[in-house]
Amino acid sequence: MLMTTLQRALSVKRPHGGAGVEAFMDWLANAVPEQVNECIFVDTCGNLHVDARTDDSHRTLFVAHVDTVHRVEGKNPIRKVKTKKEHVWHATPNSCLGADDGAGVAMLVHMLHGGVAGYYIFTQGEECGGIGAKHIAKYQPELLDQFDRAIAFDRRGTDAVITHQGYGRCCSDVFGQALANALNDDDMSLMYSIDDSGVYTDTAEFVDNIPECTNISVGYYSEHGEREHIDIDHFQALSRAVLKVQWDALPVERDPKVQEVKSWGATPFSWGAYSMDEPYDFEMEDIRFALHDAKEGYYDELFWLVGESVYPEDPDMATKFLDAKRLTDELIGQLMDLSYTYDANTLLCTVFDTLYKE
Repeated sequence: MLMTTLQRALSVKRPHGGAGVEAFMDWLANAVPEQVNECIFVDTCGNLHVDARTDDSHRTLFVAHVDTVHRVEGKNPIRKVKTKKEHVWHATPNSCLGADDGAGVAMLVHMLHGGVAGYYIFTQGEECGGIGAKHIAKYQPELLDQFDRAIAFDRRGTDAVITHQGYGRCCSDVFGQALANALNDDDMSLMYSIDDSGVYTDTAEFVDNIPECTNISVGYYSEHGEREHIDIDHFQALSRAVLKVQWDALPVERDPKVQEVKSWGATPFSWGAYSMDEPYDFEMEDIRFALHDAKEGYYDELFWLVGESVYPEDPDMATKFLDAKRLTDELIGQLMDLSYTYDANTLLCTVFDTLYKE
């Protein structure tokens, strides 16, 4: 079911609230194993719940979101490239792949069929601000209180077990390292380690109830843009590892009642957060200076950087879809904050998505 689900997920554009999401949710409900098909339900927000626990000792929640950042519905043809050096899947030109988070959804379906006991939720609207996860946190806190750990498979790259999302801690280093070690034990090609540079995914909404909340790299890169791709070799190696992890034996150290915030200083322009321990990033500093110029009304540099990132073949064409009127001082401040947690390409893609005009 791993590759069948991945193929199905990536082949359809699924903007939140659209027909693509609805059809995919129907397919998912029919794709769960027979032994748990009486333990599924859809809540009032549209999140699909699958309770695959066999007894009260199973206190692990697994999460992936069903929506993508596509703006339109329709098919999403996949281009598969396999050589001696790489095995990757791309979308066809002018579309993102949707491995964020089609890859995570496929991993959860694979784990269900692999007999991994736990509680699974396929959430709605993560790309629109965590709509489904916020609904669960607000209206089903008693459900969240049943878990010691919440695991999302919604992180770019191949090596991160996230300990912080935004500026706050979401899981302990002890838990994160134990999970990284457990994943690495199965395959010498896996090199997971704890990473405090997470931004946001659904599990960030659960930190007040669940002690250990994390996000695991699942093998995609350049999400939200047309250069998005997924490393299939890593994805398959991870799929083997997750079936062998003793999830409910992982340590629990973090107290959800205690909030730990990363130590930040002031940025060069007194916006957002800045860590003096971070290595100097010249590419990101170019973006920050471009944001500073935009605050003063000079948009050309920022727009050129965005165009070069999202459509390097013709950056000028990409900039024609940017609406400078949407670039308010408040938005610039938010983007400046994100520049200390996002990588350069993701930040520029976020600017493009935010300023995009039809």
